[in-house]
Amino acid sequence: MTDECHRGRDAESTRATVIDAAGRLFAERGFAATSMRDISAASGISHPLIHHHFGSKEDLYVAVKRHMVEGYARRFPVAARATNRPLSVRAEMRRLMTYLSENEVMFRLCAWARLEGDIKVWPGEPDLLDTLRSRIKAAQRRHLIRTDLDPATLSLMILGLIYFWVENRAHFAERFKGTIDDDSFLRQAIALVEQGVKPCANSPKPAAEA
Repeated sequence: MTDECHRGRDAESTRATVIDAAGRLFAERGFAATSMRDISAASGISHPLIHHHFGSKEDLYVAVKRHMVEGYARRFPVAARATNRPLSVRAEMRRLMTYLSENEVMFRLCAWARLEGDIKVWPGEPDLLDTLRSRIKAAQRRHLIRTDLDPATLSLMILGLIYFWVENRAHFAERFKGTIDDDSFLRQAIALVEQGVKPCANSPKPAAEA
C-alpha cells in the first residue's frame, strides 16, 4: 500500500473519530457549551489537527449534522438510491423506525438545535426528502398512492409520525403502561397512512357505550 493510501486512511479515521466525539458532546451540551478543546480531549485528536480537517467549530457542527443525516443512506443504500422506484409506505416506515431508533444522539442534537434557535436546514436533509418525494410521485404515477396528496407534505407526514413516536415513546410507554409499543404504533401508523381514518366495509363495529 502506498504512503498516499495510508495518509488517506489515516485522514478518514481521524475525521470519523472527531465527528463521533463532537456529535456526542454537541448532543450532551449543545453547540454553544462545547469547545474545540472539549472535542480534542474527548476524541484524543489534537486541537490543531481538528482545525486542519474541519476548520472552525461551526464547520465541524455542519459536518456532524451531515454525517447523521447521511447515515440513513449508509444504513439503507438501496432504498436511498432508488429515486424512481414507487414508494412502499409500509417498507419505508419500517426503515425509518429502524434508523431513528438506532440514533438517540441525533434526537438529542435536534433538541439542542431547537433550544439554541438553530433552524437551518441540515446538510443532506433536502436529498433525503427529495428522494422520498420522488418515490411518492413514482407511486402516484402507478396509481399506488392517491394523486390528490402533495408528495412533499406526505413525505413530512410519514417522517413526522415515526419521528414523534421514537422521540417520545418512553413517555408514552409510561403514560399508557405498556399497551402501546413500537410494533403496535408502527402497525397502526402504517394502516393510517395507507388507508386513512374512514371505516371500511369490514371494520368491526365499536362496542356499545355503557
